[in-house]
This record gives sequence, C-alpha cells and structure tokens, in this order.
Amino acid sequence: MTERNPLIVIPSQVDENGIPKKQLLDIHGKPMIVHSWSRAVEAGCGNVIVDCVDDEIAEAVGEAGAYTYRTDPDHHLKSHNYRTESGADRVAATVNKFDRFYNHDIIINLHDDLPAIDPKYIRALLYPLADYEVAISTLVCPMQEGDETNTSVVKATIEWEEGRNVSWIPASKIGRIKDLSRDIADLGDGPYYHHIPIYAYQRPQLDRFVNLEPTDSELNERIEGKRALENDMRMDVALIDQLPLDVDWENEVEQARELLDKSL
Repeated sequence: MTERNPLIVIPSQVDENGIPKKQLLDIHGKPMIVHSWSRAVEAGCGNVIVDCVDDEIAEAVGEAGAYTYRTDPDHHLKSHNYRTESGADRVAATVNKFDRFYNHDIIINLHDDLPAIDPKYIRALLYPLADYEVAISTLVCPMQEGDETNTSVVKATIEWEEGRNVSWIPASKIGRIKDLSRDIADLGDGPYYHHIPIYAYQRPQLDRFVNLEPTDSELNERIEGKRALENDMRMDVALIDQLPLDVDWENEVEQARELLDKSL
C-alpha cells in the first residue's frame, strides 16, 4: 500500500437524543469519550483530533492527552434536516482550518460513542482507499436477526471484488456499494449487509462531497452516503465480522463496560 497520511477526526456532539452528555459517562474510571479517543489512537492510522462544541467534554478528553479543537456550531450552515450539522460538513470545516496545507490525504470521521470499537476496524477503512478511484470508504457487517425489518438499520447491497480483502479480519471482503436504504424493498436483490456509518475520505473528495447539495433521498432517509452514490462518487466498503457497539442508551453503557472489562 502506498504510504498515506491519514487524520482521524472525532466530532463530539452534545444535542443528540438519548443520554445527555453521554461522552462524560464513567467507564472504568474514565469518561466514555476518552475510551473512544484511545481506540482511535490504538488504531495507529495517524494523528487524532477531537472536535468539541462543549467545554466540559473538551477538558475531559484534553486532560487525557488528546489534541482538541473547539468548534462553534453556529458557524456551520445547516443544509438538511438532521439533528445537527451533517458529520461530513462538520469534519470538513474542522480539517480545512486545522490542516490548511493538505498534509493529510485521508480523513476518517469517527464517532465519539464507540468506546469499545476494535481498532482493527478503524484501520480497515484504509484498505478500500488504496485504490485512488475510490472517493469514500465505509464498513458493513453481516445482518443480525431482526435487521431486515428494523428501519433504524441502514442496509447495503455490494458488488464484491475478487481478491480484495482486509487480511487480518476473518472472511473480510472489499467491494463497491451499489445502494443504501433503510427499506430492503428499495434495494432489489440481496444479499444485504448492515451498514456501519463510519466514513473515510480521500481528502479532495471530502471537499467535493460537502459542496454537493443534499439529495432528496438523503434527507428523507437520513443516510448521508446517498449523496455520494447519487452524484456518482465511488464508495467502497470493507466487510468486518461484527457490529461495533455504539452507546446511545443506558443498557448500552453497561455493555460497553463489559466489553472493555474483557479487553483492559
């Protein structure tokens, strides 16, 4: 693989549904966001910055050693109906201030509520981008029972490419996303996969993406990747073996504690 210089950006939110300021929840003596930042560092992909809109969260992760960047959410234009600015818009605004001279050629947008994600899944995002024709990379995993009818789960159909895989992940494959939807009836023939909305971008393609108008289907389904697909941006995917836990509700906090208790 050609030497690349990725940058991981963790945009920290404060106005999401679920647990208020969940980033500060204690997990084994550390705030959850510190665990999420630690997993990003452990991935060994490159520099990691945490973009914060809340001073208390910035202080907590900064005390752990993270490089933090303070964002004023009022500076971001909302061009969609999401609860907050879109992830890509937020990340692009931060990166273009932090790295004005394009030292970093791959940008990974990592959620702040993934305290137990296996770092190898973060590294897997780089493999599809080894092909410079690929604008964006993302992840999928096998569907679980109930996913097909669960509209909170985004499903994907994939055109797999022979011989492309992530060597250290069992049964991994790399392919090109054909379509994304919350309703499998809109996807045509399967098999279907569970889309994990973690994205990595070739740096120029991130700039291109955020300058595109959100599409109707993106807004209706709340799937940011639809904008890329409907503007002929190539999005490839790595198949990983299981769904990383994202923490939105109280019962998931305990699951994160159990997962980290096994790994710490």
